[in-house]
Parts: sequence; structure tokens; C-alpha cells
Amino acid sequence: MEQNWERLQSLARGISQEFPDAVFIGGVAVAQHAKRSNPALEESSHDADLYLSLAGKNEMRDRYEVVRNERLGKDSVLVDGEDFDLYVERQHRLAIPYDEIAAHSQEIEGIRVAALEHLLVLKLDAAGDRRGSAKGEKDLRDLARLVSLLRAPRKALLAPHLDEKRLELLDDLGRRRDIFQRMGLNPHDGSRLRRTFDNHLAHIRRLGGHELGGLSL
Repeated sequence: MEQNWERLQSLARGISQEFPDAVFIGGVAVAQHAKRSNPALEESSHDADLYLSLAGKNEMRDRYEVVRNERLGKDSVLVDGEDFDLYVERQHRLAIPYDEIAAHSQEIEGIRVAALEHLLVLKLDAAGDRRGSAKGEKDLRDLARLVSLLRAPRKALLAPHLDEKRLELLDDLGRRRDIFQRMGLNPHDGSRLRRTFDNHLAHIRRLGGHELGGLSL
């Protein structure tokens, strides 16, 4: 991993210690889950996103300059030269409320991260918004990681958010035969992970009340 990625993770640990309400989402959170469950799937991220309560935002503003971006529906804060994107309770455009994210979050190696089920929903929305861009391709790789890591998805956390648009994007991902090669995996590991992905994807679709039907995976 590049040096900047290690630094970003170190800063994320510091934020988690300093602001207990902060829950990391996006690439940092996906990487932490991968590091714990399957290190071969870890991929560095160039930015960091975190979800905060209103109280947590007020505490952060006491120490750092927080800037509001109305167009994107989020805030940002500069911590030791690194820009962190902030999504704040009741001031965001995310699909899942902060209280739900926080209630099911967990700490992995000192960084508090959202649950895999919630990360999948948020990443599906990000991938849909950024489809066709470089960040959109990274979103798709992260989605493939999340599906592969979701060995036993909790229906209560995931099923309410599996609408037709998100399921359609998962179907599109299922058709991407090259997705694991783009992660740099060797053919053997890529083939093995592909089988895991296909099985997990079928399970996720059943949670959403949909069978795979004629979809060819």
C-alpha cells in the first residue's frame, strides 16, 4: 500500500478516537472490512468519508474548520492536510439515517466503520451516481468486494433498501466478468472469489424478494 494510504488510515484512527460519533463509510470502511476478512481484497483509497451526528459535527467544528457544500449535500474538514468528506445527521442525502448506521457500526483496528450491509447500499448509490467515471469503476470494485464479504447478510439491515434500481445495478455488476481481474487477483484466486460472489449475490437478491431468474452469472 502507498505511504499516503497508511497516513490516511492513521488519521482515520485518530478521528475515531477523538470523535466517538464518527462512523467511516466509503473506501476506507470497505478496506477495513477487507483487511479483517480477506486481505487480498484490500484496496487503498485516495479520500475518506465519514458520517457524524449533529453533536459530533459541533464538536468537530470546535477544533477544525468545517465547510458546507450545499450542492453536494455534505461538509468537508481538513485534518493535518487531508480533506475528509462529512455527512451529517439530518443534513445529508444518504439513503440510511445516521442513527441506523451508528447502531450497527463496529470498530476494526481502531477505525469505526459502517456495517457491510449499510456500506453495500451506500456504495450502490455512489456507483449509480458516478457510473462511467474513474471513481465509478472504483465503486464497482468495492461493490464486488462487499458482496464477496457478505457471507451472512442480515435481512433487517439490507432488505428494506433493496429497491429495483439498486438490484438492477447489482445485476449489472454480476454481468461484469472482468471485475475480479481488475482487482489484480491471479486467475485461480479470481475464479474462486467469483464463485463466492455469485453465491452471495443470489442470496442478496432473495433477501430483496427477487430470484435471479434468467440472469446469467
